[in-house]
Formats: sequence, C-alpha cells, structure tokens
Amino acid sequence: MRGYPPGTAEGTPAHTSTAHQRHDGAGPAVFGPLPLAVIIAVFVVPGTGWKAYSVLTALVVLVGAGLFARAWEDDHPRTGLVQRVVIVTGWLWLGCLFAHAA
Repeated sequence: MRGYPPGTAEGTPAHTSTAHQRHDGAGPAVFGPLPLAVIIAVFVVPGTGWKAYSVLTALVVLVGAGLFARAWEDDHPRTGLVQRVVIVTGWLWLGCLFAHAA
C-alpha cells in the first residue's frame, strides 16, 4: 500500500487482508517496548560503553520513530528506509545485549 514496496498500489486501500491487519496490530507490541527497554538499560546495564551505546540507540530509535510516523503520514518515498533504520538499530542493540549477557 502507499506505493511501498515499489510496484504496489498508491494510496491506502479501503479494505485490507486479515494478515495485513495482524501485521499492523503487531507493530505496537513489537516496537513499543523497544525504546523503553533501551532507556531502562541506560540505568541498569553496567559499563560506560554499554550506557553510551544505549543512549545513542535510544536517540536513534525515538527520533527515528517520530520521523517514520511523519513520513508515513506524508506518504514520503523514503518511509520504508526510515523504518528499516529504526528496526536495524533497535534490534542490533538488542542482539548485542543478549550476546553480551550470554
């Protein structure tokens, strides 16, 4: 929808599939807690390096989420790119944290 990925119809469809609705519904459950986890880690995870990495990650994720929301509402052609930057930044931090903890 909205021309993303390239080749799909422009605009928002009047009706969406059940799979699409589930995908949209999962977004807040998956991405809502991520900024909170990063912010908590700033205060909980030991080590100056991890604190700095967590602060930078929190900034990218929070600012990026705001930019994504704005790009989505504006039907900006780089909406998907902004979304991917937020996803990769947040999940990379989470993966590194899990590896560090292991």
